Amino acid sequence: MGAPVKRVGLVVVSVVWALAWGAVAEGADAELRAQLAQARSWLEQNPPDGTNAPARRVRMAVLQAAGDRLSDLDYRDYARSWETNTPLADLLEARHPVLGYLRGTTVDVMDEIRRTRVREGLAVWFVYNMGYVFKTPRACFGIDLDGRGVERLAPDLDFLLNTHEHGDHVHEPLFRAMLALNKPVVTRWYPGSLLVSQGTNLVFGEVGVRVDLGDHHREQPRQRDNMLMFEVDCGPSANHAGIYHSGDGNNLEKMRPMRPVDVLILHVSVGMSVPEAVRHVKPRTTFVSHVMELGHSPLPPHAWRWSYDYAFDVIRDLPEREATVLTWGERWLAPGTALQPEPDDARRSP
Repeated sequence: MGAPVKRVGLVVVSVVWALAWGAVAEGADAELRAQLAQARSWLEQNPPDGTNAPARRVRMAVLQAAGDRLSDLDYRDYARSWETNTPLADLLEARHPVLGYLRGTTVDVMDEIRRTRVREGLAVWFVYNMGYVFKTPRACFGIDLDGRGVERLAPDLDFLLNTHEHGDHVHEPLFRAMLALNKPVVTRWYPGSLLVSQGTNLVFGEVGVRVDLGDHHREQPRQRDNMLMFEVDCGPSANHAGIYHSGDGNNLEKMRPMRPVDVLILHVSVGMSVPEAVRHVKPRTTFVSHVMELGHSPLPPHAWRWSYDYAFDVIRDLPEREATVLTWGERWLAPGTALQPEPDDARRSP
């Protein structure tokens, strides 16, 4: 008679342990979400100013810790579910604090882009990975946008640029939405887009776009001339602010800006020295990107999810005002930029 009692006891202990562990995990998740909310609020109120990187890194460490808990496989399941399984996407956001954070910043940044009116200059939003939106008094455009629901931006964008076809630089629903509205999409590969396979010059309203053809991996013959790198003159209403977005290009010799660059956007670790690239291009500021891309693994043998600490270490020898790291959903204003005040009802809208 003793054996059954013993087995029942073990089952009871196992159930109690599981419930206790679940409660601990739920409590830890709730605490992490609260820390993420506090970090996000602080970062939104304290954009890079050339002096506050140490304080920003303290808050970014919270986001890094949340990201480190998510595997690349879980993120890929999440990305696949955006179009095909909305309940699963919602479930994964609820289960993983970092995905809830990312979803929140993506939704909020899309709303902010829509309601922001630039009176003069240039406003820049970092969405995810190497995806940015740029807005001037007369234009709004994106480069390498990706993320759940970013097709909602199609009505707000005048045109879309894509450096290359890798999934972490592409959101095909946005491509389709743009093309359905007869808006230009520039790629080297997507059917129906404006296909570019060589250096060229394009004009969209008052915005000029010059394309350099770069190499993803210059040391591999098949990885050459497969990257569109965009030099953008944002036009007179933006004081001709200059952007150079090199995508995943790693051949510095092919980056040939023809005019002063205000914002350089480049990959943190693609076989090219970031400090050397900054000295070569001589931008006013650099946004080191492709950091915390959750679809890449943080673990060997292909540890290609670069951390915030790694990114700051890459730029440690550069003056803080010349190179920085943004987090998802942050906005940056070019010097001299003026925004129109928002109506109270717009600020209160969900």
